Amino acid sequence: MSAKNLQLLLQTAYDSENPQVFEEGPITVYQKFEEAYKTFVKTNKATDELNFRFERVRLGVAIALVKAYTRLADNETSIEALQVLQEAIKAKSSKEIDKIVQKKIAVFDNLYHEIFVNEEREQILGLFEAALDAGSKEELDELMLEGLELLTAIDFEHHAQKEDDDEPLDEDFLKSIQ
Repeated sequence: MSAKNLQLLLQTAYDSENPQVFEEGPITVYQKFEEAYKTFVKTNKATDELNFRFERVRLGVAIALVKAYTRLADNETSIEALQVLQEAIKAKSSKEIDKIVQKKIAVFDNLYHEIFVNEEREQILGLFEAALDAGSKEELDELMLEGLELLTAIDFEHHAQKEDDDEPLDEDFLKSIQ
């Protein structure tokens, strides 16, 4: 079920049936994480493999949330943050993921300066932050459900139309106020 939730979260965030986030697809990524998790439950030993698989799922959730934020905010900072996460998802180890993200950590701090007064963006960033802080499978599974609930409630079309409907300022008006 959670593998499907990851796929649905990414599809909703990207507004696409097949978002190109993972080469092998989100269901496979989550299934590999579950396999590593089952091994952990049996042996009670955390492995680098488990950590890496967990980080990939967490990155997938984070990418979905930042993509949704980008669809609402469409600014340079959110696009740059998404690019950093997309670069990190290609890493081959947890250490490599950390190195990529740490190198550009300021980009994520700057996301919070772009919120202004937009409740939906605040909620998305709240879930994004929770995804970065998540430390367990259960937390990630819950975040995927919360993310799906939030993203399906947002009217992305309305936001896109609102931006398209912005009329250019009347040049005569601009001259009159100068």
